[in-house]
Amino acid sequence: MLEVYFEQEQEADVFYQLAREETETQLKAIRRRGGNRNSIFILQVESVDMDIKKKTLAKLLSNVYITCREIPQIRTILEKKYHFSNKEEIERITSIAHSLLEKDEDIYEDKIHQHELRDILMAIFLLHLEPDVIRFDSIVHFRLHHYLEQLTEIVGLAIDEFKREEEYQSFINSIREFVHRKQAEEDVIFVLAGEQYQFYREDGTCLTKEMLEELMNHFPLFIFGMQENEWNISPLLMLAPKHLFLYTEDPNDAQINTILNIFQEKCSLFPSDAFPFFDAEEKES
Repeated sequence: MLEVYFEQEQEADVFYQLAREETETQLKAIRRRGGNRNSIFILQVESVDMDIKKKTLAKLLSNVYITCREIPQIRTILEKKYHFSNKEEIERITSIAHSLLEKDEDIYEDKIHQHELRDILMAIFLLHLEPDVIRFDSIVHFRLHHYLEQLTEIVGLAIDEFKREEEYQSFINSIREFVHRKQAEEDVIFVLAGEQYQFYREDGTCLTKEMLEELMNHFPLFIFGMQENEWNISPLLMLAPKHLFLYTEDPNDAQINTILNIFQEKCSLFPSDAFPFFDAEEKES
């Protein structure tokens, strides 16, 4: 019989529940009535291969750590290593770090391809399984150095992402304020998104590049960091319509999201095939 000991009863509870749910290897976990609630006993099942049993135990211990310790550890790294004290910032960065670890955001994939912390954590537990008594806290306190180094790098990536989000939000806020204060050049504008956006008045008149360029020459868009050859979002800032009808095939496109963030309730989003205006060639076809 193998004993798995936890200093915190809550973590013993999590391990016990996970072990009881483990059906692949048919591990038999028991708790002695009236005994120490911090100890879980694993019965030796002869039909289960020893290597498989060890890997299963390592996976369960890893999941206990992930469930109970990982988020608090991220907060500790932010406070002690990176000297963050603002609770809202800590929670936001912790959320980003968790997304990195769980790989639930496609945009983070390139940043974490070398950070397989789940595998590292499981490997560490696997290397330090004792034959009679496994002491969870002993492994956590004395054996996780490499894992913590990697976790600290992940937190650093999360901080970088947080700063980029802060810069982006500041950028959006400044543009939103500009659009709010600027007198509208048009009450309503229809936009057909694509590689090159097309802009139409309410009567179906297409705004040519020459018309937009003349308007844009009167405003210093460089103060927002807009590029001179940017012809999708910049015209909308100059037109500052009271309402914007936006048509796109990809509602998750970055530029579409930027426009939605700027104009918010002033913007209505529709699929491209609902666009009401077409040029002469399209009508004939």
